[in-house]
Amino acid sequence: MSSDTDNRKEMSKHLRNGNPEDQGVNWRLWAKNLSGVAACLASSFFKGPVPATSRYVIDRGYTPYQMLFLDDLLIFLVALSITVYQRIDMLPKGWRHGVHLIFLGCARFTSVICLFTAFQFIPPATAEAVWNASMPVFVVTLSCIFLQQIPTRVTILGSMWCVAGVVLLGYGSFVNMTSSADTTDVTLGQILAVTGALIHSMLDVGAKNILETTPRAKAVMYTYALSTLSAGIGAFVTSSTWQLEPVTATVLVLSCCSHGVGMMFFYIGLKLVEVNAVTALIQLSAFPAYGVQWAMLGFAPTVLDGVGLSCVLIGAFSIVIWEALVSWKEQNHLAFIGQLDFNVTKPNGKP
Repeated sequence: MSSDTDNRKEMSKHLRNGNPEDQGVNWRLWAKNLSGVAACLASSFFKGPVPATSRYVIDRGYTPYQMLFLDDLLIFLVALSITVYQRIDMLPKGWRHGVHLIFLGCARFTSVICLFTAFQFIPPATAEAVWNASMPVFVVTLSCIFLQQIPTRVTILGSMWCVAGVVLLGYGSFVNMTSSADTTDVTLGQILAVTGALIHSMLDVGAKNILETTPRAKAVMYTYALSTLSAGIGAFVTSSTWQLEPVTATVLVLSCCSHGVGMMFFYIGLKLVEVNAVTALIQLSAFPAYGVQWAMLGFAPTVLDGVGLSCVLIGAFSIVIWEALVSWKEQNHLAFIGQLDFNVTKPNGKP
């Protein structure tokens, strides 16, 4: 069951009880939904620079395994600290729950390794654009199958605008490609990005499902523990360079911190907003991604980039406005029903 459905049930319950102290409950739930949207937007802002900064460090000797190891190690330590502080039971609730947590960690490792490897074959913002363009289709399909979350028309329309935008952004980057590293095998880079998007979509849908019954810190801890362990093994086996120049080391630290903060906001938004809307909203990361790429790697935006960014802006903010409007209408509708003391019944006769 989605958090949106829980919000509606909670709101209806308080309104039917008629408790004067619950007059502000509907507004608090409305603010909760908007907080989820704000968290998704913040996640996009902080995750945007990561492709360019990661490519900058990879060009100077680091491997994708090292980047993923350092990125995920930071988040794992934070999640572990929160889990210990809150005295959350670290053991899985059963073997099915344990398998689900292991799947999230494996999906995280595989998807991001595909994306970081794609950075070596095509410009990083292009890889991110292909990733973002593929994600809504996969997430909508998987959420319909496994979560029974039917996306609204506005979510579908906004996602289509976002897809059109990131496709234009990707094409614009190909037109203006002057990469300083291996970017000749464009086909392989695109295949890696699409494959990573598919696997990460499974992670998003699985995380949305497990967060309904599992504390957020525990789910994040297991996911990033397994990903960190796998990336660490790959890094120590394949990597020969660990020491970096001061400038490169600074970029690496900023990249890890930006990624960590972005993922924190992502999981907050995933808990509060339906998964299809989250997938569309995080596509706003294209704005900082292309800006930082231009500044650090020298890929100047083209006219197609500008048109693509406009499409992403239209699609993402249409979803933001719709989320706010739906919450406001539900709040007014349920308040009206509560004032009239109606008991709404479903077609099967159940309240």
